[in-house]
Amino acid sequence: MQPTAPINTIVQKPLFDPTYLNIEYVFDKLANSLQSTYVFITNAHTWEIIGMISVSISILALIIIIFSLVRLYEIQVFDREEIEHEINHALAKDKERDRTLNPRWKYILTLIESPNESDWRVAIMEADSLLEETFKERGLVGTTMSELLEEAKLNGYPSIQNAWDGHLIRNKIAHEGLDYPLTQVEGRRIVKLYQNVFEGLGVI
Repeated sequence: MQPTAPINTIVQKPLFDPTYLNIEYVFDKLANSLQSTYVFITNAHTWEIIGMISVSISILALIIIIFSLVRLYEIQVFDREEIEHEINHALAKDKERDRTLNPRWKYILTLIESPNESDWRVAIMEADSLLEETFKERGLVGTTMSELLEEAKLNGYPSIQNAWDGHLIRNKIAHEGLDYPLTQVEGRRIVKLYQNVFEGLGVI
């Protein structure tokens, strides 16, 4: 009979062998860690350090808050001064403009802002009359406003079309009287046309 060859068996060792686990050692380490933590927490010096850090953080936060409030106040003061400066500057410009404003034109502006429709009509008539006088003072030749406008156009005067548009409405008011409907909005538009012409001529 042939002898049987030995069979090689591989024995795998377990990954964890509880035989070599020292429970007392583990609990001892855990107890030492907890004891160290307890000692650290109950140590008066630890709380002194924590208290100092807390006080430092509180003081820093208070400084930041105070600084922010001061800056906010300074910004508000600066903005208020800027607004007051702009208002005063605008008022000064208005006073200067009123001082140098053509009295006749100022009167026209007063009429067009009146609550009375009759004043709006007078404002347009006065604006047209002022333009006619201005053209004649500038040496333009013509017996009627239409002739003066044609002469102004030939001489390259600015915004003459505005003057024509305003003059046409003036003629309707003069010829049709109260039969020609006129709103304050329309009156302001016509006065604005004359204003463009006067500004181009340097009258206002």
